Formats: sequence, C-alpha cells, structure tokens
Amino acid sequence: MRFFGQYLQRLDQKHRAVVPRRYRELIGEQELRNGLVLTRGFDDCLFLFPASLWEEMAEKLSAEHFMTFKARMLQRLLFSQAVEVVPDKVGRVMVPEHLRKVAGLEGEALFVGASNRIELWSPQRWAALTEAHDAQFEELAEEMYRLLQGREST
Repeated sequence: MRFFGQYLQRLDQKHRAVVPRRYRELIGEQELRNGLVLTRGFDDCLFLFPASLWEEMAEKLSAEHFMTFKARMLQRLLFSQAVEVVPDKVGRVMVPEHLRKVAGLEGEALFVGASNRIELWSPQRWAALTEAHDAQFEELAEEMYRLLQGREST
C-alpha cells in the first residue's frame, strides 16, 4: 500500500475531515473497518496509518534498542498521543484537539500521501515547508540514494 498525491479537505464543526476517496480505496473496506491510527508526526504534521501498517511500524520501533532516553521519548510521544479513528459512512474521521494543536489545523487539513503513511498538514505549514526545500529536491534524492546503497551493502 503506497500513498501519494495531495487532497485539501475541510474540517467540519465537529473537527472531522473526510479521508480522500483515493486513500480509502487503497486502504480497502475491511482495513477501514479495522480502524486507522492518527498520531503526532514529524515536522509539525500528523501521521495517519491503516491499522496493519501502524502495527508494522510499531513493531519496528519496539524492536529497536530502547535503552537510550531519546528512543524512549520518541516512543512515549508517538504512542501516547495516538488515537484510533474509524471512518464513518462518508469517510470522515475526527481529529482530536491535542492533535489539531500539534499540526496547527484550523478549518482545513491537507492530506499528503507519503509512501507508507498519510500525513495531515496545515496548508500554510505545508506550503512553507515545500517552498523552503523545493530547491533541494536533487540533493535530497541523492542523500536517499546514498542511504539506500549503504543499507544494501550491509
């Protein structure tokens, strides 16, 4: 399951946003019934995972060495702020206040496909982030290539 693209969605008065149809189709009906996990992400956004992908990611984090303070704090912040959300019949999920504050969501949420996860962004924060780093696209790609090559050679 790989997520891509961007979709701007309004938050209604109950702080619900519709998970874009394309993402719901990729996730599938059964997986949607199993629920999604919404949590604090990196760079002032939120992460939205189908339950099965959340479990995969959680397993990798749990398997990592947790004897350092930084590793424990990452686990605490990521897992303690996570909530299970089940889309309603029209695909809406509620974004709790503590997570809206983390991401600065007010009125709208930009759903961004980011490979194995969906990110929810404040449209203004997303625009600032992409504007600040767009010129580094090739440099970022080269760094990713080096990281992948290093992983394959070990």
